[in-house]
Amino acid sequence: MSLAQQASGCSESFGTTAAALRVLQCWREQGKEAARQAIQREPSQGPLMLELDRRLSGEAGPRLLLDGVWFSRPTGGISRVWEQILRCWQLPGLFTDQAPLLVLDRESCLSRLASFSCVDMNKVNPLDCKAVAGLAGENAAVVRDWGADVFLSSWISSSGVTEPTCPEVALVHDCMPERSSCPEDLRLLRLRWLRCASKHLAVSAHTAADLAGLLSQPIESIPWCHAAPDLSFASTVQDPGAEQLWKRLKTRAGITEPFVLLPATSALGSYKNPELVLRALQEPTVQMLQLVISGVGAEQRSAEFENQVPSFKGRILAVGLSDLELALVYRHALAVVLPSRIEGFGLPVIEVMAAGGIPLIAESRGLKEAGGEAAPRFLADQPSQLTVWLELLLNPSSSAWLKMRLEPRVQKRLGRLHQDLLGLALLVQVRRAAGA
Repeated sequence: MSLAQQASGCSESFGTTAAALRVLQCWREQGKEAARQAIQREPSQGPLMLELDRRLSGEAGPRLLLDGVWFSRPTGGISRVWEQILRCWQLPGLFTDQAPLLVLDRESCLSRLASFSCVDMNKVNPLDCKAVAGLAGENAAVVRDWGADVFLSSWISSSGVTEPTCPEVALVHDCMPERSSCPEDLRLLRLRWLRCASKHLAVSAHTAADLAGLLSQPIESIPWCHAAPDLSFASTVQDPGAEQLWKRLKTRAGITEPFVLLPATSALGSYKNPELVLRALQEPTVQMLQLVISGVGAEQRSAEFENQVPSFKGRILAVGLSDLELALVYRHALAVVLPSRIEGFGLPVIEVMAAGGIPLIAESRGLKEAGGEAAPRFLADQPSQLTVWLELLLNPSSSAWLKMRLEPRVQKRLGRLHQDLLGLALLVQVRRAAGA
């Protein structure tokens, strides 16, 4: 599959997207009645348009039960993807008494959940496999009592102890555990979740390919759809007060310019490949750069890196950032470096682009799919290539030239993404699972 196909936004099984997105935009800006009129003027057909037409016409649809087990975690890429889906599903009249949604609320941290019908359930740590597996019994009871047609988990919980109580849909963010060694309880829980699902939706073409291989299915049988960057990444940096916010954040956090950001990294030797960045930054030409690390476990990573390379002591800064602050750091970093050897989909790549920053990415699947031709790349085992990119960005004239060349590519890449597309594609899969 070419980069152009991957950058299109979703797999061919959903048909063309332009007409559906126009109707969705009309629905959001002018209301359901205006969208109902708009869809009559659209000649395009396909699964996305058919789903919109059915919901706009008030047709009966699947009774969807969503387990919000992941929503107790307020930050991270999975949470941002679900915020995006829920934003689409907030469209007035998208869910009705004839096509309802019920959410199992396990002490959610996501504010958007207030827009939906919820039932309070026991909170569990989504990273506790035993606790997540234990939800199957109570989920099955709600499925039966409420009469759910389809079950969807925000993580990897199920609707039945040994087999599904109703058809399930799996939203698959990646197959990283299946591609590496992982705890046996996590492997078995994910395998039950993936194999028992009636329908799947992957967040990238590469994840769809991994899943098809795991399930021994034809690759075209697993549809995929890209997420878009949250609107806050662009709006934050465009706010008139953004520069003042940045100055305060920089002083409070101890950030010194120029700096490189390494977001959401992991241990040395992991697939996140942070050691490449450490090697690249040891070159004399880039030793003035501060290394900023964000994400869960940033302080632990900082200590680990300094222990591995003592010369980095005092040069690495671990920071905890809100999404608003992250957008500002993306914007003002010399570069945001994503050196992973593999990813399911590089959501931070497009978030950096939306914030007006420059992502430098490893030549690896998932990251390339996210960045398309708009993100400069380096080989994941060649730190010298990363050093060259950083040297180029430190030079005002070559940096200006690079930014000028990248700008139209970035706009083209971001233009293929839409906040509502993933939510609509997921509803198509829900209806397919219900056999409606």
